[in-house]
Amino acid sequence: MASSSKGKAPDPLAVLRAHRSEVNAIAFHPLSGLLLSGGADGELKIWDAHTRRSLSSSRVHSPTAGVIGIATSVALENKILSQGRDGSVKCWQLYEGSLSRQPLLTIETNMYHFCKLSLSKFMKSALESESQSCVNYGSSCGQTLSQSPTSCSQLHDNSSNSLSLAETTLHNSSMFSEDLQHQAQKEMLSKTNQLALAHDSVLSSQTSLQEFSSSVGLPKAVCVEAANVGRGRPLLTIAGEEPSVVEVWDIESGKRVQQLRLQSPDAFDEQGLRGLERSAGMCMALQAYVQPYSEGFLNVVAGYEDGSVALWDIRNPGSPSFMKRLHCEPVLSICLDQRCQGGVSGGADDKTIFFELDHGKSSFAVKKEIVNAHPGIADISIRNDDKIVVTAGWDHRVRIHDYHRKRPLAILKYHSAAVTGVAFSDDCKMLASSSRDATIALWSIYPPT
Repeated sequence: MASSSKGKAPDPLAVLRAHRSEVNAIAFHPLSGLLLSGGADGELKIWDAHTRRSLSSSRVHSPTAGVIGIATSVALENKILSQGRDGSVKCWQLYEGSLSRQPLLTIETNMYHFCKLSLSKFMKSALESESQSCVNYGSSCGQTLSQSPTSCSQLHDNSSNSLSLAETTLHNSSMFSEDLQHQAQKEMLSKTNQLALAHDSVLSSQTSLQEFSSSVGLPKAVCVEAANVGRGRPLLTIAGEEPSVVEVWDIESGKRVQQLRLQSPDAFDEQGLRGLERSAGMCMALQAYVQPYSEGFLNVVAGYEDGSVALWDIRNPGSPSFMKRLHCEPVLSICLDQRCQGGVSGGADDKTIFFELDHGKSSFAVKKEIVNAHPGIADISIRNDDKIVVTAGWDHRVRIHDYHRKRPLAILKYHSAAVTGVAFSDDCKMLASSSRDATIALWSIYPPT
């Protein structure tokens, strides 16, 4: 990669070119550090991001469906999820750089859509967040963006995927023995279980199931079922067979456990109040998460075709806790930070919107709106240390923002077609971007020291 100089964004560390069609989805596996990418022809490739070699290729969906989403998490261990445009989601076993011949589980919604799946994300504790290494913006390195955010301001556009638990990342499966990997995975899962138990213990004094079921008018049995699947277990959210319905699936049992459904097309008005008669349209973007104030129950932030963003609680599937129109075009991407206290949304319009969640009031507030030079944000990724957020643009650009200061830092220019996906490695040292030009670019952006 060429040395960075003031006023010039870096070139990619490497470009991966083995795909024979558009690359629609990309993700890093949190345990092995392997890179996963999905193409429009239904092919899923597994890469060693450090040697930049393709390890295997599997046809996971039909060429007509393609791959539009990939999901991984520590809780899934060596399992990954792939999603086709036909609404199907398949769970695969990962074996040393290759996939099982047959899926372990297949979920069919029979709905042609564009909404990528979302795994449940657990709120990172303040203690863990503070113990993570910080990004040294001022460090100088010939192969990184070495300028500080202030000195990068000239790069601004002037008009413009995993559970987060107490984790230890394995940088490369080939660097560790199987025994060490197995031990590390057991430690991660142990920490996951400890966090789930802590949620139950700390929050036992909160609203009881009986009180909640009475307040929302739902049978207690419904709330109990939601409690059983909502605590400490990875849940999958996906757009359902009906356009605006969000479905929640238990990956372990392969059963649908909830549907989040707008009861009437009049939903909410611009201020989050009932009464304006309009349809939200199709669900286009999802981010599922668990936060402690809901006794460990699943919450979902959903973006819709009309530009609205809704906040759902799995215990109240008939009505969102809050809904507001943030974009004037369909919402295409939503990403929450590691504490699940805020996030970023992008759509088919020219806006990048930073928002904060108020869990006590079950609402969210727009904190910053950035207008880009060109419309269309297909994907968003916030780095594990909550320092950097990147967006994938239809204009072939990857835009980098300071997440805390909510301001642009740089624009990465390599791809010759729309950027479809962006993903950070768990160690925060590498960024990957995928594109309709059939390439994947690897970048080093403000790496932690």
